[in-house]
Amino acid sequence: MNELEQLKVVLKHYWGYDAFRHHQRDIMYSMIAGEDSLAVLPTGGGKSLCFQIPALVLDGTCLVISPLIALMRDQVDQLKKRGISAAGLYSGLFKEETETILENFVNGVYKLLYISPERLQSESFKAYLANAKISFLAVDEAHCVSQWGYDFRPSYLRIPEIRDLFPNLPIMALTASATPKAQKDIQDKLALRSKNIFMASFVRSNLSFSVFEMENKGAKMLEILNAVQGTSVVYVQSRKSASNWASWLIRNGMNADYYHAGLSHKDRERKQKNWIENKTRILVSTNAFGMGIDKGDVRTVIHVEVPVQPEAYYQEAGRAGRDGQKAFAIALFTRQEIRDARFRIETHFPTPESIRSVYEKLGIYLKLALGSGELASFDFDIEHFCKTFSLHPGPTYQSLKKLETSGYLTFNEGFYQPSRFRFTVSSAYLYDAQVRNPKVEEICKALLRLYGGELFSDYVHIQESDIARVANTTVEATMIRLQEIQTAQLAQYVPQKTSPQVTFLIPRLEAKNLELDVALLRQLKKNELERLDTMEKYLTMEKGCRSAFLAMYFGEDFAADCGVCDHCLTYKRKEKPLSFPFYKPLILFKLSEPRKQSDIENEFKPAQRDDVKKSIRFLLDEEILYVTEDGKLAKMENKPKSGFHL
Repeated sequence: MNELEQLKVVLKHYWGYDAFRHHQRDIMYSMIAGEDSLAVLPTGGGKSLCFQIPALVLDGTCLVISPLIALMRDQVDQLKKRGISAAGLYSGLFKEETETILENFVNGVYKLLYISPERLQSESFKAYLANAKISFLAVDEAHCVSQWGYDFRPSYLRIPEIRDLFPNLPIMALTASATPKAQKDIQDKLALRSKNIFMASFVRSNLSFSVFEMENKGAKMLEILNAVQGTSVVYVQSRKSASNWASWLIRNGMNADYYHAGLSHKDRERKQKNWIENKTRILVSTNAFGMGIDKGDVRTVIHVEVPVQPEAYYQEAGRAGRDGQKAFAIALFTRQEIRDARFRIETHFPTPESIRSVYEKLGIYLKLALGSGELASFDFDIEHFCKTFSLHPGPTYQSLKKLETSGYLTFNEGFYQPSRFRFTVSSAYLYDAQVRNPKVEEICKALLRLYGGELFSDYVHIQESDIARVANTTVEATMIRLQEIQTAQLAQYVPQKTSPQVTFLIPRLEAKNLELDVALLRQLKKNELERLDTMEKYLTMEKGCRSAFLAMYFGEDFAADCGVCDHCLTYKRKEKPLSFPFYKPLILFKLSEPRKQSDIENEFKPAQRDDVKKSIRFLLDEEILYVTEDGKLAKMENKPKSGFHL
């Protein structure tokens, strides 16, 4: 069996599906051939499978670079549940845990190793890397490498250094959203040798985009939620707005709750679980909610406070209707909000002097000596920090984010690290220890029953509540026993952490020696203002398909009208062209196979094309035609029956 045939076997064995989506197959084939590639797949497009499956087919370990700790941890946990050996290496791990992962990595234990881009700055990591066998490099959230992307991370610029160690290493770059300018920059910055770009269509024929300009947003929101039953997400821009709008919805008879990064992990997990299980219908949230959530039956996503970035808006709106059924993405806005957003962008870029001052005070606050602290993580309470030095929280937060952009530190507001456990003795020694100390026997048995032999070779995420249930004891007693096992030098136990964290990426410098690229910060500010301009055009456009507008922003040429957004529906309400019976059979005849709408239109005379376009829109509305994942028109009767959705 060749490697290409193995891909389908792996898909079926580990994920239970019979077929790939078209773009997934092509991306994987490119990797098997040893070619570099850039995949631009909208939210829900199944990006992770594009590198996870080839990683299981090829020899060696796939090195996955991702900036999102929560997403890394979630993917590693999901892979382990499927019986796939994987690990994550990121800030917040203690020294022994990091060393265990690196030793396993060099010994070829893992098929996938997730790392944060900042890890590439560590000379010790590079030493391990040089002795490992790497199959290929997967760069997730690849837009972070480009200053034209919406979340530029300078640490991503060090990724090409891996090719100094592995000159022939193939690179797969993946992102959910990148404009044509950002796409080219990604290819250049990562030094991709093959200019393969795989891009799925951003037009989703089941998702209806609508915009309403109005002051009384609450009344409109209630009207929408009463008209469209089913699960909903309401996005806002601040934690205070999340709790306020949730309370307002509850007072108006709605089953609602709120979610943001300031909640404890336990509360976030509970609220998320209730929403996923449909115990909560409406979740009002900041952008902290949604990453890695795959709930297919979301019927409405309402932006009651619209983000300033088209990338963020499309990603959040795209969480509706992933099951392929009709869903709605609604934006409510006022002109004053756009003016306020412009003002915020202007003030979100503090002066170099302000940034240096915050950096200096941070070192004092954390009691970090000059020249120390590389990759060291610290619990960090920004409110206490601001009170200590009489700082205003808003500008301080922005200074921390600019220090992040400049590559000096990372600031993780919603940091959560689950409890981890590993036996540091052999199974035979552990058995003897249990005989000598019966108090820990039940806990050890529960651990092995729940998590198996992996506890002897790697640090495993554990849940004290699960262990307590199996051992028939309390969570408090379980934690005491786990600590006792560690004290007896039988294991390492690391209780969970939920505090926000700051990680220094390089040793602490004197503030005057910070190299702040003022020109870059100025360019990033200009980029933000341009994104806001695009968002304003989208919100205020008076005609044209909204879905096509967004698709063309991301570089999709000749995006077909969706037929279901507010503008398309208004257009369809106009009188059907008298020539429709004439054009319908001609259009269907030309669609013996999927084709671009623009190609079909160009086969008619210029004077006929307006009626052809209207006829195509009616055929889409009547579900005689549909739009394929790569943006082509096709007959509904030929639509594949696969239910494969990720």
